Amino acid sequence: MDIFVTVMLVAMVLLVVVVGAAVFVQQSSTLRDIQNKLDMAQEHARQKKDPEALRRERLALLDPLMVLEAQLFSRKPQILTEEEIEMVAATRERMITLCDDLKAAQEWLGAPYDLEWFEYLERIPVLKTLYLTAGFDEDQPAQLTSGS
Repeated sequence: MDIFVTVMLVAMVLLVVVVGAAVFVQQSSTLRDIQNKLDMAQEHARQKKDPEALRRERLALLDPLMVLEAQLFSRKPQILTEEEIEMVAATRERMITLCDDLKAAQEWLGAPYDLEWFEYLERIPVLKTLYLTAGFDEDQPAQLTSGS
C-alpha cells in the first residue's frame, strides 16, 4: 500500500506541475499579445504629427496658390492650364487631409487660426472662379468641385 500512495502522490505532484506549466504558458502568451498591442498603440501615437507641424505644412501648401493667384490676377487668363488645375486639386486633397488630421487629434482651433479648404479658397477669388469654372467644363472631370 505504501507504493500505491507514493505513486499517487508523485502522480498528483506531476499533474499539478503540468497544469501549472500550462497556465504559465497561456498567461505568458496573453501578456505577450497585450504587450504587442500596447507597443503598436505607442508606435501609432509617436507617428502622429505635431499640430504645429501640420499647420506649417498647410501654410507651405498655400504659398504656391497665393503666388498663382497673384500671377492670375496680373495675367487675367480665361481658363486654367492642366498643370494649374492639377496643382489646385492636389492642394485641395492634402488640405482636407491636414484639416481632418487636426480634428482627429483634437487640435482644431477654428477660425481665424484653422480654416477649412473652402474658407481658404474664398481668399483667392480669381483662382477660385477659374477653378470652379474648370470643374464645370465638359473636358474637365466633375469631381474637381465636390466638397469645395
